[in-house]
Amino acid sequence: MNNHEVIHMIRNRPRYDVIIAESYNSDCALALAANLSTPYIAFNPQPLHPWHYNRLGINFNSAYISQSLLPYGKQPWFFDRVKSFILYYITNWVYYIGSQVTDHVYLYKYLGDNLETLESIASNASVVFVNTHKSVFGGVVRPDNVVDIGGIHIRPPKVIPTEIERFINEAEHGVIYVNLGTTVKDSTLPVDKLNELVSTFRRLPLRVLWKWDGANLENLPRNIMTMKWLPQYDILKHENVKAFISHAGILSTIEALDVGIPVIAIPLFGDQYGNAASLVDAGMATILTYDNLRKELLLDAINEVLDPTWQQRAKLVSRMWHDRPMSPLESAIYWIEYVARYNGPPNLIAPSASIPWYLQHQLDVLAFVGLVSYILLYVLYKILSVCCCCCCRTEALTEETLSQERRQKVVKFE
Repeated sequence: MNNHEVIHMIRNRPRYDVIIAESYNSDCALALAANLSTPYIAFNPQPLHPWHYNRLGINFNSAYISQSLLPYGKQPWFFDRVKSFILYYITNWVYYIGSQVTDHVYLYKYLGDNLETLESIASNASVVFVNTHKSVFGGVVRPDNVVDIGGIHIRPPKVIPTEIERFINEAEHGVIYVNLGTTVKDSTLPVDKLNELVSTFRRLPLRVLWKWDGANLENLPRNIMTMKWLPQYDILKHENVKAFISHAGILSTIEALDVGIPVIAIPLFGDQYGNAASLVDAGMATILTYDNLRKELLLDAINEVLDPTWQQRAKLVSRMWHDRPMSPLESAIYWIEYVARYNGPPNLIAPSASIPWYLQHQLDVLAFVGLVSYILLYVLYKILSVCCCCCCRTEALTEETLSQERRQKVVKFE
């Protein structure tokens, strides 16, 4: 908020047709868009997280909604569902306290006290772009304003640098590409984990192309090439690359899906767990946890994904990933123009996004039905009680009358 251009925008209130604002771990940009009374589109560069569900009007259910922060697929067992249920409310609370409360302080200072709550502003986004696609990340009933644009960053492959291309082409048995992302640097791996990786790669007949951000490793076998930077997508597109050892970051996940290459996922942080689980559900990945990163297990995982059936399955999933009415870029352009044409139409926003939580879960209806049922059962109970009492009393009177008649007969006989 101390940026001079932002302050200038707040004061001069320029006119825009549409504003596209990131809405991942902060909603400040959405608040700026709402303050300008301009239709706005929220862009989430990752899969939906727990704090996105309420604002979109999605009822969270741990039985079939897999969280992006957990390594559970679409059929979690009981204790996985318990963990997912608890984490859902914890992450929502942490997001509210850690992000929205702090953001409100600054937004009220610069935009005034009449500003709506960030949750309300986020709920009123005309369209929400999500960097996924239902062919792999599906299974959740979502409102119409949630649009998949997973793969929008993909561009036509470029020529691979000569040295790298020669290394790949000359691999008689193929190449495994290794990239554990940027969140955790490879050079910070403990020595024992590093040794497990190198020992495994040494035993392979395949070559290994490894994005390594540290100093040159000593005594590497000839089948391993390391570089600080590698053109990942271009390499994955090469027909001689057979498998991908990845941290399962969202962009790496999407590129593996785009190409159709089996993945050995070693998730380390955040959404990587959920991305890996989605690939496993799709049938084109196996997960190896960091704690289980040992030579025998890694070698088993590599041999598993090198099986031809895995290669075929990965290509099938890739075809489903690409099978869309329009490309991710065309889809984004269409919906941006749609919002601009109709000045931020509210017709796509789910009504459940703007109602209290107790209405979302129909607790008032359930309470009313429960109360009416209780009253009816209580009245029925009273009616039955009265009927039973009357029947018992009648039976008692009848029995007493018969007893009196018997006594009278006995007296008369005597």
